[in-house]
Amino acid sequence: DPSAAIRPAHGRLLRFSIILGVVLSLATSTGMMARAVIVGSVDGGWVYPYAQPPDLAMAGVWLIYSAGAAATLLIPWRVAERRPWWTVVTWMVVATALQGALRTMAPYPLEAQFVSDRANSFHSVAEEHDAGDLLKYHGRVRLNAPLHVQSNMPGKLLLTEGLHLVTPRTDVLPWLIIAISNLGALLMFGFVRDLLDSRRIALYAALLYLFLPARTFFFPLMNTVTPLAVITCGWLLLRWLETNRTLYAALLELALYGLVFFEPLPMVIGLLFLALVLAAIGRGEIPWERFVAQTAATIAAFIGASEIMTAWTGFNIVRTFQSIGRHAMEFNATAARPYAVWITGNLREFVLGAGVCQAVASVGVLLTWLRAPGSWRERLSHPMAATCIGLFAVLGAVDLMGVNRGEVTRRWSVLACFYQIPLAWACSLRDSQLAIAVVVGVSALHAAVGTTLIRFVVP
Repeated sequence: DPSAAIRPAHGRLLRFSIILGVVLSLATSTGMMARAVIVGSVDGGWVYPYAQPPDLAMAGVWLIYSAGAAATLLIPWRVAERRPWWTVVTWMVVATALQGALRTMAPYPLEAQFVSDRANSFHSVAEEHDAGDLLKYHGRVRLNAPLHVQSNMPGKLLLTEGLHLVTPRTDVLPWLIIAISNLGALLMFGFVRDLLDSRRIALYAALLYLFLPARTFFFPLMNTVTPLAVITCGWLLLRWLETNRTLYAALLELALYGLVFFEPLPMVIGLLFLALVLAAIGRGEIPWERFVAQTAATIAAFIGASEIMTAWTGFNIVRTFQSIGRHAMEFNATAARPYAVWITGNLREFVLGAGVCQAVASVGVLLTWLRAPGSWRERLSHPMAATCIGLFAVLGAVDLMGVNRGEVTRRWSVLACFYQIPLAWACSLRDSQLAIAVVVGVSALHAAVGTTLIRFVVP
């Protein structure tokens, strides 16, 4: 395993990146307590306002939340690695309970955020229309709906419609969304386990996902559910690369259609998937010819699914996607959000959502692999190196595209989920669980402080 060569050769760089990330994360949390950290850009025309000053009761909740997050690692590691799925489920239950404690100090109740047309117009629109109308007349419904529905594909509306069938209670529905979002921890575990062939790293990544700041800030909005669709696509891609079976290619096509149907922006994550494919080809796990043939079949199946959907329901996914793209650019012009300001502004805000420690550790891991022993092909073909390269390629591409200018804590939360993987890998190289316990606690503290002090979701 090339990781073994990294342990003695570049352990200092990884250790330094983790320590630096922890220090900067604590400094950022302290800055938010002092209202010195601006989330957004004044010059760029968008800032998340602060809601309330900190007090002792709030500090107590921060302590409970961050200590509770770190305490999830008290499960004996022998048990965790032997029963990893049950371990992740236990962590999900704990994380949901800790969310309940944290929400007692949040600026607004979950129910008020969920029913608000300003914050989450999917609820009211789903109440007014049934699923058939939402698909058949989506263009008309979207144009006459509040802002969030106007700028989204119908997937979020249909999920809200389905949740209404489970219960009409608006005090319960937000918690259903949180529970669904937390299911992403199971998908993250499966994805990372297959990617890096390590239960330990996969468990670390799943735990970091549960306390990811970007998700915590924006509960109970539908953006916190989007990661499930993207991670599912990634997992199917890995299964396809591992088995070379066309079945997984077909399932990946269906998942990709579902992703575009739900939210098209995360399709840029395809650069990460491309990096993983090229690494697999470099390792000789899949021949070029088979990859090209199965990719062509996948594209054909996507087009076929789109045509069937159009004929069956009247919903045209391509035309809707183009319309929403135009809407996004028009919104930037109307809101006077200049491109140049947000090239750097988006990156600063993204780091706050993904986690400061996660961002610093990702740079450290990438530098570690670039300096690792072996040939360039051996280094860049390793799944961890390919993951880092893919992640930074996605971040650069989505930033330079300029479609999103501000509010990327919410909109790029999917990408933030994948930035937990390099930190999980770096922590796994330590001989004890102290590193992961510290970074989980620090990340949870950052999420708790931002959630209670800043108006990320205003009803």
